Amino acid sequence: MIDLHCHLLPGIDDGPKTLEESLAMVNHAINAGITKFVTTPHITPGRYDNSIETIKSAFNLLKEVVDNNQLAIEMAFAAEVRFDPVIVDMVNNSSLPLLGEYEGEKLILLEFPHSHIPAGCEELIKWLADKGIRVLIAHPERNRSVLSNIETITPLVNMGCLLQITGGSLTGVFNETAKDCAIELLKRGWVTIIASDAHNVRARCPELEPARQVAASIVGEESANKMVRDIPDMISQMHFN
Repeated sequence: MIDLHCHLLPGIDDGPKTLEESLAMVNHAINAGITKFVTTPHITPGRYDNSIETIKSAFNLLKEVVDNNQLAIEMAFAAEVRFDPVIVDMVNNSSLPLLGEYEGEKLILLEFPHSHIPAGCEELIKWLADKGIRVLIAHPERNRSVLSNIETITPLVNMGCLLQITGGSLTGVFNETAKDCAIELLKRGWVTIIASDAHNVRARCPELEPARQVAASIVGEESANKMVRDIPDMISQMHFN
């Protein structure tokens, strides 16, 4: 399985604080059947002011330890980018970390505030589309606007946005409301991938199999497998070829 949204880099956001904690997460991922991951630290202007350079520096620290320990996992990095006008500047100066590619377009992992879908997001999404960049929306099933009314995400789906749900939402790590919303998104056929959004080895672990099993009970084995294997593999080819 391939995880395209996880926070595994040390000391760079609200994920692991130390290299030892990062390594524990990598070992957990391996034991959980994950063979590749693209780690996605936050870029949240004013809170986590990360860049390709700061992410790459932390990534290289972890990769050196993973390689030295001969751990059986492939790794790459991108970012979970918070909705913000600074994205325009990042595109214009080629500093926007790409998650991968989808149907011939570049792909970014875009995060909204948990409280709402912000005004102006449709304009930014259209602007990105005009630049050949498609949006994968991170964990919409945990957004309060979507939780209040699932139809609030419909216009973005109609614009071509892809949706990533969190494995823990399906397994009840968050709450029943998030679980119900994730299930409804699955039933509507709107979910592109399932990812762990892992932050630690306690409640928010780097694992996908429990969520894959829940998804399979809703949409079938073939569709569930695509969400954790085939589609993540296709998206991330640019990192691993």
